[in-house]
Amino acid sequence: MTSNDTDNPNGSPKHEGPSNQHSDAGNSSDQGPETRSVTPTLAPTEDLPETPSSTNPSTLTDSNSPIVEDIKPSEARIIAESIANLFVEAVASRLSKLKSLEEHANEVARNDENKTNEGSDNSENEDKGDQGSNSPENEANHENADGNEKTDEQELKWTEDDAFVLEVEDFESIDDKSPSQIEWSRRKREENQQNEHLDRLMCMVGLEEVKAFFLSIMDKVKVLKLWDKNLSDWSFDLVLKGNCRTRRNRIAQLYAEFLYSIGIVRNRNFAINDGYSPSEQDSMATIVFFSDADRIDRKSEIEEIMKVAKKPEFRTVVILSYEVLSDSSKEALDVNEESRHRFSNHLVLEDYGEKETLEFMKHLCKSKPEYRFEADALLETLAKQIHKRHSGNQFQNADTLPQELEKVWQKSQIRVQDAWYSWAKTHSPGDGHEFSAEGGDRDKIILEDILETATAPEPAPEIEDFRVNSPAWKSLQQLVGLNSVKEDLGLLFDMAQYNKQQEKNGRKPLATTYNRCFLGNPGVGKTTVAELYAKMLSELGIVSGGHVVTKRASDLLGKYIGWSERNTTKALEEANGGVLIIDDAHLLYQEPSCSKSSDSFRNGIIDTLVANISGSASEDRCVILCGYADRMQNMFLKTNPGLQRRFPMENSLHFANYNDEELHQILKQKMERDDLTATDEAHDVARETLSRMRRRPNFGNGGDVETLLSRAKVHRITRLKDSTIGFADFHNQALEPQDFDPDFDRSRRADKHRNSLFQDFVGFDSVIGKFQRYQKMADGMRRCGVDPKLHIPWAFVFSGPPGTGKTSTARKVGRLFYDMGFISSADVVTCSVTNLIGQHLGTTGPKVIDQFERGLGKVLFIDEAYRLIGDSFHQDAVGEIVDTMTNPRYARNMVVILAGYGKEMETLLSTNPGLRSRFPTIIDFPHMSPEHCLQLLSNLLATFNIGIPKSIVQPGGAENTTVIRALTQLTATEGWASGRDIESLSKNIAEHVFAIVGESDDTYEPGTLQVSFEELMDALRAMLNQKGGTWSRSMEEENYPEYAGRQQRFGKVLPPRYV
Repeated sequence: MTSNDTDNPNGSPKHEGPSNQHSDAGNSSDQGPETRSVTPTLAPTEDLPETPSSTNPSTLTDSNSPIVEDIKPSEARIIAESIANLFVEAVASRLSKLKSLEEHANEVARNDENKTNEGSDNSENEDKGDQGSNSPENEANHENADGNEKTDEQELKWTEDDAFVLEVEDFESIDDKSPSQIEWSRRKREENQQNEHLDRLMCMVGLEEVKAFFLSIMDKVKVLKLWDKNLSDWSFDLVLKGNCRTRRNRIAQLYAEFLYSIGIVRNRNFAINDGYSPSEQDSMATIVFFSDADRIDRKSEIEEIMKVAKKPEFRTVVILSYEVLSDSSKEALDVNEESRHRFSNHLVLEDYGEKETLEFMKHLCKSKPEYRFEADALLETLAKQIHKRHSGNQFQNADTLPQELEKVWQKSQIRVQDAWYSWAKTHSPGDGHEFSAEGGDRDKIILEDILETATAPEPAPEIEDFRVNSPAWKSLQQLVGLNSVKEDLGLLFDMAQYNKQQEKNGRKPLATTYNRCFLGNPGVGKTTVAELYAKMLSELGIVSGGHVVTKRASDLLGKYIGWSERNTTKALEEANGGVLIIDDAHLLYQEPSCSKSSDSFRNGIIDTLVANISGSASEDRCVILCGYADRMQNMFLKTNPGLQRRFPMENSLHFANYNDEELHQILKQKMERDDLTATDEAHDVARETLSRMRRRPNFGNGGDVETLLSRAKVHRITRLKDSTIGFADFHNQALEPQDFDPDFDRSRRADKHRNSLFQDFVGFDSVIGKFQRYQKMADGMRRCGVDPKLHIPWAFVFSGPPGTGKTSTARKVGRLFYDMGFISSADVVTCSVTNLIGQHLGTTGPKVIDQFERGLGKVLFIDEAYRLIGDSFHQDAVGEIVDTMTNPRYARNMVVILAGYGKEMETLLSTNPGLRSRFPTIIDFPHMSPEHCLQLLSNLLATFNIGIPKSIVQPGGAENTTVIRALTQLTATEGWASGRDIESLSKNIAEHVFAIVGESDDTYEPGTLQVSFEELMDALRAMLNQKGGTWSRSMEEENYPEYAGRQQRFGKVLPPRYV
């Protein structure tokens, strides 16, 4: 505790308390010899303000003051207390200043005395030392004198840069007060605590953590002394970390002086060591400062330092100053329990930001009256410019601020001088006109002076000039397509123009973030535009360097825990002053599954990005995330929420897929690059080929254009390898249509293909006719300049009983649409309902999407689709199909066919109204007629080289009529599968015939085998019995009575008939 009693004018505590004042630390009568210093002589009392006499009331009043007797007792008491408090504060302030002056005078006197005695003999000095050894006070004075003598040169090294300390008489005059500064001011005012080193620290801008630490040390010493604890048991060693070496040295010096002032060390014998091991001088020092501690990265070196610091004679405090504090240095500090205790105090000196820069400049302007600005906002603008100019390496050295301000002021003086000279040439003295500088005040700094400082970069040209002369902007305009991207980047220039006008009018520029997400499919130019974006930011002065650092997501992933974070931090540091592009950024998130939890390695990368990216306009670095739109949005939703704030999705640049014409333009650019030519027909074929390729699931846009051109080059070599063209003329040969698409004339042969596709189909005239009309309609629309893709059906329902050819027809539709040029492949992807239904809640939708991805650019055939009628999982599948059918990625880029039985399919379509609208085209597949069944049977047996007699095949004959009646009876059975059962019947007949041939010794020529009428009827009767039907014998008795009596069943060996 301290006392403000006027009976104790020295301001000393009445008893020994915590040493929280400079005078207490040096003058306490209870301190030992090691902690005492010379007691300063107080100034004469007449220098103090006179105390008003209590016996002369007139001294408190004047003629205009109220009469003392009129003052109420309560008011008188308040006035008296106020006067007393003012007097005590004035006395304390005056004493503090007098003590500081006294100490400075004593120190100067001691230095002069030391210089006078430099030539004295060493033995004489030893005798003098022996004579004064019995006096503890003389011993302390001798030690302090020696300490001052030894550390004069070292002190100069510590204090060669005072730019970080504001030159103010009283730190309380600083406008921007920190919590620690307010607390220290309170202690000085209410507790009369004094410490010049704390005053100097409080005059430094920022460093709130350091100020709070100094106050905590003072409080710790106060408590320890109050409880009479041994200070040697407590750690006062310090580990400093910061980018600016000068500032670390300044804090270290203040800390050393501060520890001496509060009695932690016995004298000012300070040592500075720029090596990695203690020196001989360090063993005698009370404080050792290792100014380049980054070299100390071994445990043995820390142990050696601790041996020197740990000695019984007196305390030695160690201060370690690091710029990086690497992992090896951290391990060295953790060598044992004692090192962990001694080096537990860590202070990180953060780099100065715009706020601290502005605060520095405000105080510099106060100290220089000539530094007057036209508007307060101009000083803030200058602070932003200075900070941004130095932010590539972080603004660290405050010593540059006076230079910057001086250059601005000099510019203003030159401007005014030039303006006066121009005015003076057109005026004469006494003409009644006065000179007026620009802005109305010749003594003030205006915006022109700020924008034209000598150290500033060349001012950016007007935006219109930039767009005309910028190579980056010209390169962007030469890119094919990307109209929305070009428009968005044009807004960047508009923003720069607006901010420049804001600065000219003394207003704050509009702050915005330049971090962006580039969203789009592969090959749409994301990386190319990102590099141009970096150059634009550099030319506009938004980033200082303009270099580009490109990383893939896989480059940031580490093999071990912590490596991903390290790789990410390193990439961000490399991109300081430029742009960091993270390609395939969607790979930074992996959807967790039942067997796989969230990926901590990928999460570590995202967390590191969030921690190191502020998103502020002053950040001298831009980060671009490139990836697929849907997966990037999913990543933003399910990872660190801070990622969305650093990369606002509404500011993202969306790269759309190229259309057919843009793809063709890219192809022509690449051909021009390779000095290639093509015929007009070849260009048309290439455009059609690219149009089909666009419908593939993983179309690569510009990348697939390059693939198509490479394939065309190979096909040209194959086409011309047997020609007589010489090597010199080979490259001049134009690309032909077949080089881009070997089957380029498929549309001309569509009718032929269609007929060949359905040549084995019997009774499909109506179905074939529909697809024939689609082909003819597409040809007619193309001739009239109408896009047929908008009018041709892309979704079908194949409805009909089993065996009517639904699946077989679906397999042919792929070829039909491929020949029409609507899809990129003739393949048909077949899936069942089982492939669409998930096993757990929420898994059905992704399975449906997977099947649609497989069928993209092809035909997706969902067989037995009526099985989608069921529980909630099946309803989810139907709903997902409805939604997916309208997705632009799939709509008119694939053919979807639902197949099933008539009644069941009608029930399915009625379960969801949207399903019927998505599948408006229903193709019915009725049962095959008996005549078509006989024709199909004849075709299928022909594949086995087995014929049917003409008497059976030709209509109107008795055998034909009997077989048709038998087939009519068979098709009426329940579960009749038409073509599928006819196929089974043909196999049964072929099995019977070849069994007889195998048991016979006769030789049979190919094409000579026939199935007899009796064998055919036996086969029909056997299938009818198998299906549970009843065989009608009336037709046998009416036409063939001899056959009616036979009891031989089909399947027994009968002699074959011959042609």
